[in-house]
Amino acid sequence: MIEIDDVCRTVSLVLGARGAKPGDRLIEDLGAESMDVLGVMVTLEEKYGITVDEAAMATVSTVRDLYDLVLKSPHAPSPAADPTRTA
Repeated sequence: MIEIDDVCRTVSLVLGARGAKPGDRLIEDLGAESMDVLGVMVTLEEKYGITVDEAAMATVSTVRDLYDLVLKSPHAPSPAADPTRTA
């Protein structure tokens, strides 16, 4: 299962940025360059065993965008279910 906090931690580790938050912009706020963003994506692909559409990477600007893209990837584990929600 993929959690937004886990993606934030991965972004922080790969970019060397302390405490990345979902709303942080990868380039403007966290100082990433295009190759850094690619490195984050490769790390997430390896971590979760997924493949991300490279063309869709052009739409990513924030950590949350990255999280959303990972969730849309084929074979992505589901996000955590809300235990208070009934079917």
